[in-house]
Amino acid sequence: TDGTVKNMGWLTLGGYRIGIESDSGLYYYYAHLDSYADGLFVGDRVYAGQILGFMGNSGYGPEGTTGMFDVHLHVGIYMYDEGGTEISINPYPFLIGF
Repeated sequence: TDGTVKNMGWLTLGGYRIGIESDSGLYYYYAHLDSYADGLFVGDRVYAGQILGFMGNSGYGPEGTTGMFDVHLHVGIYMYDEGGTEISINPYPFLIGF
């Protein structure tokens, strides 16, 4: 989906990650990346199908930690309800066929 880059950088558990907020308000979280696409910065507009980064095995330690698990992509989808409570959405239905 199209959206705006809201977060990039290191998280202790998630490693190098990117967070995209869609126009509808959903938040897409991609973690354990090896690296980011060139020229991508917080605040940039991104589009469905655009390369954001590259799968890796970063995380579970101080910045730069790799190799704690196999290469993979952690995908999360989140939204907030009317009361402001964060709700996690199962991404599986969106990934069928990939």
